[in-house]
Order: sequence, then structure tokens, then C-alpha cells
Amino acid sequence: MGKTQSIEDKEKADKAFQAFMKQLETEAQAEEERVHKRVQGVITTHYDQNGWTHGRLFGDSRSDYQNYADWGLDRVAAIIQTIGDALSDKNYPSEEVPGSENADKSSVDTAKEFAGAFTGDYTLIIKRVMGMISGILTQLGSKSTANRNEALRDMPISGGLHLFFGFVGKVYEEQSFFAHQFIASFQIVFEAHISAQEARAVALQQILKTTEIELTTLNNMIIEVRAAQAKELGKLLKDPELWKNTKASYDEMLISLKASRAELQVEYDKYASVTDAVDQHMDVLDLSGYGRPAPAGEAVSLDLLFRDEWENQLAKRYIAELLASEQEG
Repeated sequence: MGKTQSIEDKEKADKAFQAFMKQLETEAQAEEERVHKRVQGVITTHYDQNGWTHGRLFGDSRSDYQNYADWGLDRVAAIIQTIGDALSDKNYPSEEVPGSENADKSSVDTAKEFAGAFTGDYTLIIKRVMGMISGILTQLGSKSTANRNEALRDMPISGGLHLFFGFVGKVYEEQSFFAHQFIASFQIVFEAHISAQEARAVALQQILKTTEIELTTLNNMIIEVRAAQAKELGKLLKDPELWKNTKASYDEMLISLKASRAELQVEYDKYASVTDAVDQHMDVLDLSGYGRPAPAGEAVSLDLLFRDEWENQLAKRYIAELLASEQEG
């Protein structure tokens, strides 16, 4: 549980505010439990529908409180980084991986067996998670009105790892404590499960398709925020000061969303440039290492087409998936 410094200072000095925060914390605990149950429902549905066995690898619940005078995504980014570090850490179970103490041995063994895939995809994973979570939280960024928001998301990560995420946030207008300020309370629940069957079923192509959907979602959020900004500002033409502050709030949201989209786009493009090149040259590639006959004419060597080691390994991974799909078909 976290609180901004201004909230901690106010609690120390104001008994009425202490009581207010105690009530918020009671509500937050109830919200965490409710969201956790909803996340568990999504997990059950996902694996039951696909007929996959699975195990919990790690997970945690967090609450945070921010006075809008201190509003920013730095604290949220720290939570995202915790998730990202856990995804890339092969040291299961450990204190460094939140909620991994109770992971059973079969889940740990599966994660270590397939860890190479999602370790190699670490940067893309972080940008996907950052985009998803910051996109949701920025919707609480309007300081002009108190509001409530809730979301459930899940995403296949890589190597059979699947992240499930629940969020609920509420903005309280408490001018008796902070003049013309708002307090945001939000709860985050995240769970990571591992499945060897999902690792074999979910290929790189599907991960990239999911990333495309996530980019579209961020684009739609930007459009929605712009529309909301125009609507809100239209109501405030007679109050220049509030108009100015409201515009600044929405501008902050847009900047955050655009940054998340741009960072995710960069990582996606790195992958797409490799997979696109493989698709374009598949008929002329030297695939003798995969037991394929040489193509008619002069064969193109993978090592010449992809001199960068990361690109070379990604291309080999993608080709292996394509050939496996052909055999299954």
C-alpha cells in the first residue's frame, strides 16, 4: 500500500483526515477482494475454455492513494516495473518475485523450461504491460470531476506465461482537506499463470496480433480522451481558470497515452521488421538446417539476411513456428 507524501503529512496532522483515510483503506480492502475474485473468474474461464492445465507462478494486490497535487504515473510505473522484473526473473520462488512463495514445483519447472522465450521478449512485454496499465489509469487523470473506473485485462506474454490484471479506481473530491484538490484511490490485482500447453499453442504470430490489438486500444483511448476534453471544455467557457486547469489535466492524459503508444509501437516494429522479412524471403531462404530441401536458384542465408544476433534468433524462432504450423496443418 502506498501514499503520496502530502497525504502522509496530512494524516499526521489532522485527526479528521485520519478517519477519512481509514475509511478509504477499508473500502480499498473490500475492492481488492472483489477485483481479485473477478480476476480469478477470468483465469478459470481462460484455461477451462482452452482445455489447458496451468499453475499460478506469482501475483499480488496493491492499493495506492494520490493527492492530485502530486499526481503522476511514477508510482504506477514502479508497480509495472515490479511485474516486469518478475516476468524476467528465473529465480522462482523468491522474495524478489511478489506472491511466488506459494508457486508449486510443477509451475516453477514449466516456467524455467520455457523461460527463454519471455526473457528474450522482455522489452516488448514491459511496453505492452506499461501501455495497458497506464492507458487504464490515465482515465483517472481528469481533475475536474470525481469519477470511478474499473477494468479487467489479460494478455498472453510469451513462453506459456499469461498475465491477468484487474483494476478499480475512484477519485474523491475532498475540499475540506485539500482546497480544490482531489484524492485518487486505486487498487491493482495482478496474477501470472504458466501453462506448457499454452506455450506450445500460442506462437509469436499470435503475440504480435495481440500487440496490434493493444496498439489499436491505445489509439482509441487517445480519440476518446480528445472527445471528452472537447466536451468538458465546452461546458467551462464561462470559467477561464477552471477551463485552463481542465485542459492541462486532459493534456497530461494525452501526453501519457501517446508516449505509451509510441514506445509500444517501437518495440512492435522491431519484431514486425523481422517477421515481415522472413515472410518475404521464405521461398528463397536456406532452410537446410530445418531439414528442408534447397530452393531453386541461389539460396539466401539467414546469417546474411539477419546479421544482428537478436534478429537472427528471432527469425529462427519464427521460422520454426511457421514450419511447425505447416506440419500440423
